[in-house]
Amino acid sequence: MTSNIRVTQDDARENHQISIFQLDALQGRSNKYIPDATVMVDGILHNIELKTSDVKKRQVSTSRNVTLPKLEEYKKVWWIFSQFERTTKGHVFTGEHYFMHGTDLIPWMEKQKRKILEGTPTYGGLNHWNQCLSLLEGKVEAATLDRLNNSFNKKGCGLNDPKIGWSDIERYGIKLDPRRLADHLRELISERT
Repeated sequence: MTSNIRVTQDDARENHQISIFQLDALQGRSNKYIPDATVMVDGILHNIELKTSDVKKRQVSTSRNVTLPKLEEYKKVWWIFSQFERTTKGHVFTGEHYFMHGTDLIPWMEKQKRKILEGTPTYGGLNHWNQCLSLLEGKVEAATLDRLNNSFNKKGCGLNDPKIGWSDIERYGIKLDPRRLADHLRELISERT
């Protein structure tokens, strides 16, 4: 296992997941999507996204700017969700760990995609921007339109930390055996590849 330094609020929990699942940590946060860890199974390196959920909140934070390209990246990785309780000494995992592939989360991702495209009662979506873009073509410099298009597609219409409910995790995922987390994880990956 590698030990890259991770420096955000949930890193202690992710580092704990890396340890108990015997994963290799990746470098952490970046401007582009990077999964949290990797695992070698049957000679193939697999990317892993790690998420934790406070047992009281029953939901998982995703990312501060979820865009259509990020949803596509999410579909390509394996996900591990671990539930924890807060104690005076820090977090303690409850033994509830779920595993799934990103494609198992497509129903949740489709809801997020609709929000990105259709917007909300307060904010416009990419569909609205595309309507405006067609009206601006030929009236505004192409370079300016390209910049605006990047702004809307990569930042402006991204969702700020859409949550995944724990009930969705239970519905779409496979509960891992808490007595043999690392082995069970590798068995499931091997079966599904």
